[in-house]
Amino acid sequence: MEANKRVKFMKRKITMMLCLCICILGLAACGTDPKSIDYNGMTYQELEDYAVSTWEGLRDMDTAQMEAAVNQIESMSEAEQIRLMEANEGMEEEMMLIKSWLSVKSQAGEFVEVDAFHITTTGKTTTTELTLKFEKRPVMVTVVYQNRDMTVETVTVDLIYSTGEKMQKAAMNTVMGMGTVFIMLIIICLIISGFRVIPKIEQKQKEKKERKKQAEQAPAAPAAVPEPEFAPSVSADVDDLELVAVIAAAVAAYTGQSEDDFIVRSIKRR
Repeated sequence: MEANKRVKFMKRKITMMLCLCICILGLAACGTDPKSIDYNGMTYQELEDYAVSTWEGLRDMDTAQMEAAVNQIESMSEAEQIRLMEANEGMEEEMMLIKSWLSVKSQAGEFVEVDAFHITTTGKTTTTELTLKFEKRPVMVTVVYQNRDMTVETVTVDLIYSTGEKMQKAAMNTVMGMGTVFIMLIIICLIISGFRVIPKIEQKQKEKKERKKQAEQAPAAPAAVPEPEFAPSVSADVDDLELVAVIAAAVAAYTGQSEDDFIVRSIKRR
């Protein structure tokens, strides 16, 4: 039992010593001067010189010529651009650099000085960042190398924004995104509510068509029969009877005979 305890204690002691060594090596690596490190066959000074020379070459180029070159290439077809890039090695990276510089030049102002240089190494790439001071806003020239053979992968020029500006931009992007989502939800709600109205409109249109069809299929009304020009009048017959009675009474009174002794055959009006 005692032997087992001693073995376990020795294992713990060795583990602690290894952890301590790793920490010491890590601290030693953190304290290493970046200028003394070998970056896959290139020195700190070589990487800095390349970044500075890239910036100086970009600064010395005429703006009008750069814009003309970009416009000429963009006016080509996609197949022509591919052939041109394949025929001129490194031209694609150069055009990307020129486009990025033209997009930030007006916002940066006049160049003041080179500010700082920083190198970051990852598993597959090495990135150098050259910070430049301008009148309006600082600018960063970023060069990305492939660690395999230290060939340049991309070169870009970007404006450097403060933390407050980044937060403001992020807030604006958030508001725009949420606003877009709410607008789309409102549109979807309107479309869904329209599904209730559309059947009613279709039903009304259908009923209207049916009424029109029934009106077209209904038989025509019979023509009105014209009344005779000289229709017998009931009131006229009544007046004649009264007139006959009056005449009969007058004749009976004049002759002294009874009204039953004579008959009025006809009456002529004048």
